Amino acid sequence: MTAHAPRYVLYRYLNRALLGRFMLCGGVLVSLLEILALLEKTTPILNRNLGFKGILTFALLHLPALSVEIMPLAFMVGALFLLMQMTLSSEMSALRAAGLSTINLYKRFLPAVLIVGFTGAAMQYWLIPPCENALATWWNKTDPDAAKPDTPVKRILWFRAGPTLVRIGQYANGGAFLRDVTIYNRDPGGLLTGTEHAATLTYDGKDWHPTGAQDLTLTDNGAFVKITGGDNNFAIPATPSMIMTLSEDNAAVTPSQIRAILHKGAPASLPRATYRMALFSGIILPLQVAVMLLLALPVIYIPPRAGLRNPLPVYVLAAGMGFVILQGMISALGNAGTLGAPLAACAGPLLGALLGLTWVLRMEEK
Repeated sequence: MTAHAPRYVLYRYLNRALLGRFMLCGGVLVSLLEILALLEKTTPILNRNLGFKGILTFALLHLPALSVEIMPLAFMVGALFLLMQMTLSSEMSALRAAGLSTINLYKRFLPAVLIVGFTGAAMQYWLIPPCENALATWWNKTDPDAAKPDTPVKRILWFRAGPTLVRIGQYANGGAFLRDVTIYNRDPGGLLTGTEHAATLTYDGKDWHPTGAQDLTLTDNGAFVKITGGDNNFAIPATPSMIMTLSEDNAAVTPSQIRAILHKGAPASLPRATYRMALFSGIILPLQVAVMLLLALPVIYIPPRAGLRNPLPVYVLAAGMGFVILQGMISALGNAGTLGAPLAACAGPLLGALLGLTWVLRMEEK
């Protein structure tokens, strides 16, 4: 048992040190992004008389999304700081003299990689969607002009539910009040069969209640139109919470919601490829973290006497930023449907891993 004790001591030391520096770097990066976001939103928040509580609410609800966004980069910066410190203090030389190879050093850090990667994936799948939905709902409810018919900022929302298309001209009160709503009913072939229109819709917690309802029905050959007055049975295929989720520019949805959208015809406002990418982006997050650690490894080859005069840390940071930019570009192709979601999700980490391995092998040869 004592023979294995030093190994576990090294595991604990390395991973605890890496996680500590990751938390520190992550806190700094998240704070910077929060400040940038608040620079844009503080004035509207104060104009709505929400005060400091409103600023705090916005910051807390936006925090999970920012945390996951900077997680790979924060992990690389934390790893860079730790490895630089160990290299310049000759700790790395002692470990290598004791027979610890580069690949074994990388393996020692895998627990931290898995902890950070799977924590980020869990946050992306199950914490960010409710927080972003709550933020969108709160922001809409606190807008004093959201329900006014002459508001200068129109909130038009289009979404689909199976073959049905829905247009909402304006939404307020967290999606519980809708104005200028039109449902376009289509047959399985995609041809229009009729429309249902309501001047306003109000949600009472269970059903939608329309005003100014009107139905338009096409004949079988589509040559004539029959217009009739609507009734109180206006079945819009969405709840206020779903409407607020659909109003977001990004796919902040859970895996079960993605499954319902892709396979069960649940309401969706974005292309199907975007939802596939949202599903795969959480899966590859641990791989992104692992690649970031691999890109930081070359700093262990800095001679201790060179100190901070060696430009290698700058090259490592440039490689990390390049990887982030490359992953963003490939993800954009996946969101547009140009690349398949599995390929778009895996291409970035694969290229980053090849770059990191090539770099480490070149440093080993010197």
